Amino acid sequence: MASFIDDIKSPFKKGNTLVQLMLINAGVFLSLILLSFIFSFSPQGAAINKTITDNFELVAPIIQFIQKPWTLITYCFTHYGFLHLLFNMLTLFWFGTLVQEFIGSRKLLNIYIIGGLVSGLIYIAIYNLLALAVQSGGIHLNNISPTILGASAAVYAVMFAAVALLPEYEFYLFGIVLIKIKYIAWFFLLLSFIVPSSGVSHLGGALAGYSYISLLRKGIDLGSPIEAISDWWSNFWVAKPQAKIPQRKYSESTVASKGGNGNANLDPNYFPDQDEVDAILDKIGKSGYESLTKEEKQKLYRASQKKD
Repeated sequence: MASFIDDIKSPFKKGNTLVQLMLINAGVFLSLILLSFIFSFSPQGAAINKTITDNFELVAPIIQFIQKPWTLITYCFTHYGFLHLLFNMLTLFWFGTLVQEFIGSRKLLNIYIIGGLVSGLIYIAIYNLLALAVQSGGIHLNNISPTILGASAAVYAVMFAAVALLPEYEFYLFGIVLIKIKYIAWFFLLLSFIVPSSGVSHLGGALAGYSYISLLRKGIDLGSPIEAISDWWSNFWVAKPQAKIPQRKYSESTVASKGGNGNANLDPNYFPDQDEVDAILDKIGKSGYESLTKEEKQKLYRASQKKD
């Protein structure tokens, strides 16, 4: 059991965003199934389960959405059924692997989150515009669901980000046919319009993913706020190491010769101030003592010899 839990923790420790996203989606799915099973024994079980689902799925009517704005995030980590989850996670794995290898884990997370947000907002806007048209007697609001649920929009953002990065890249579809990823992406996007609600949602995600890469090439990273929040969240749970100045028994010249980058020789009368020492200690806490340059090791040694 401990090994299984360690296997789940490992991607979070190593920063493997792709696996993290897949585990979160699977975890939410299993948690909802477990809650559904538990509450099924209660006389009010059906009502409780509906309340839980209502607080995860994105509701498009604007008045209802304002009452549950958090669903703009929760909907893209939640699924109706196992096959829905399986298809989305397989697609995320295929295309997410490419994105993560070429532009890194942090950008993959940006694309996933932005894809879900942008697609959700587009869906809400289109639904309410159509609702206004219905009220004016212009059209009938058929086949457009007032709610959406699932990671599909976010996954389509990752899919079309991969297309924007590597349009000519090829891989074997289901291990059988060698085909360019851009044809796969467009085929599934067009196919999704069989169900209009899905088509609109997927199109929003696709536009978000493709646009993200296009803007990134121009030096505009729409995901910077997401990275800042992610860094804050990570630092919130990680205690800052209390690094101590290593007390060496050898001379300053020996310290300076122990590896490092650079050939700095400090003035004999120079002693680093507290800000410099703190910066060096922070570096030790993040990367270890051997990551210090020769000059930094000299400064640290000087600080350890300084007398008040």
